[in-house]
Amino acid sequence: MPVPFEGLLPYAIMTGFFGLAGHGVGFIRYWDNGWKNDRFDLDRFDEKMMHRDFLLTGTKRGQTSDPIAPEHFKTAEYTTQRYWTPYRDQFFVLRERLYRGYVTGEWDFS
Repeated sequence: MPVPFEGLLPYAIMTGFFGLAGHGVGFIRYWDNGWKNDRFDLDRFDEKMMHRDFLLTGTKRGQTSDPIAPEHFKTAEYTTQRYWTPYRDQFFVLRERLYRGYVTGEWDFS
């Protein structure tokens, strides 16, 4: 029994838009990395080199061939972006009290 093509059009449209969205995200990531592929399997040394490259050139993937670092590199500081949250460096009260009770034996719930 044949399937009318009108029933397959929505599936073709959805498949096309999923492909367009996937390629669009891939293109934006490629463009954002300075027209280079993503880095993967990074260790601490790679992250430190990315921080150094960012301080030297202003981009994570940028590199320079100058033998002497610019003057601002000596006092530059790299700060990672942290989002605001009301729970920064705090623990939930019940969880913290349970932890203290198990570790120290002081079950103070007042």
